[in-house]
Amino acid sequence: MVREIIMPKLGETMEEGYLVSWRKKEGEKVEKGEVLFEVMSDKTNFEVESPYSGYLRKILYQPSDQPIPVTTVIAYLTDTPDEPIEISEKKEEVKIDEKKEEIPVIEKKEEIKEEKEERIKISPIARKLAEEYKIDITKIKGTGPDGRIEKKDVLEYIEKIKGEIEKKEEIGLEYEVIKWTPLRKIIAQRLTESKRTIPHYYFQGKIIVDNLLKIKEMKEKEGEKYTITDFLIFFASRVIEEFPLIGAEIIDDEIRVYKDVNIGLAISVQDGLLVGSIKKANKKTIKEISEDRKTLIERARSGKLTHEDTKGTNFVISNLGMYDVESFYPIINPPGVAIMGVGKIEKGVFVENEGIFIKNFMYVSFSFDHRIIDGAYAASFYKKFKEVIEKVSSI
Repeated sequence: MVREIIMPKLGETMEEGYLVSWRKKEGEKVEKGEVLFEVMSDKTNFEVESPYSGYLRKILYQPSDQPIPVTTVIAYLTDTPDEPIEISEKKEEVKIDEKKEEIPVIEKKEEIKEEKEERIKISPIARKLAEEYKIDITKIKGTGPDGRIEKKDVLEYIEKIKGEIEKKEEIGLEYEVIKWTPLRKIIAQRLTESKRTIPHYYFQGKIIVDNLLKIKEMKEKEGEKYTITDFLIFFASRVIEEFPLIGAEIIDDEIRVYKDVNIGLAISVQDGLLVGSIKKANKKTIKEISEDRKTLIERARSGKLTHEDTKGTNFVISNLGMYDVESFYPIINPPGVAIMGVGKIEKGVFVENEGIFIKNFMYVSFSFDHRIIDGAYAASFYKKFKEVIEKVSSI
């Protein structure tokens, strides 16, 4: 029996995926439940298991940086190694952004004198073609009588320089074309969708972290080393329990409010940005949160982040303080409805009880989805979060 292997739909919003690798070769035996191929979707790699036992007879698509629509047949499996298979001629085509082939052109350099060009013998048709593509005719070798440049000489020169399109000189500037990676494409699509479909609004505040730094220092003396991000995840998850809309999601036009609080962590990787999920952060100790954070970062940077590691990233924290960034406004990561941007810790002058003090503080910025989170609700969440951190005495 011939069975179809399709590009699976691995999430509610998934419409296409990138084929990363095949774990089996054509002709090899495959057991049901054995990993057959790997797919990237929504910035996450998925290992896809074979739904059947049999032999991988025909692979229709090879790994590439072009997406494949879900349910597209990508391979055939048969019960026996020599069973005949018939492949439909109407193979579903992968949607590829078609670009009209452009012929690279080279601008005429101003330093070439007009009299030099006038001495070059060239047919009127060849000259018109060269002018159309802005080609320097002094670089073309003519094959006509007395070295005259003919139309075919210009066409041959155009064909010759096609391979120089990746890096060329234009108006004295050099540039290099960088190909879009699958991860970068997904990031671009998601962030564009976020800004286009979600009515963002923003605000920013200062949070004094003197007490937090004291606790951090105390924990280090006890042999427990935690980052500022660990503490922010810990406290944010507790405050969101009181303001559950902050950790909600919009899926299939439903507002989903969860009992547990998952905190998304923005992680920088080579090709872009991934978001890992600290599951049930509101029920975990600071030590458990720190261990989860380290594990997520390690998996993300080694390319081993799974779908389970990324799903449910309701409220996201993005910390750029370690890069000396003072403040920034992050873009909401759908289907979540809120995200927090954290800047560096710095010293500032504060007036308190008519006294002037120098204290440690950081800017914290928020982006909210105005469809379900009103300004007063978000401000109340921020006020509580600020109060918890500034007044913390133990953990």
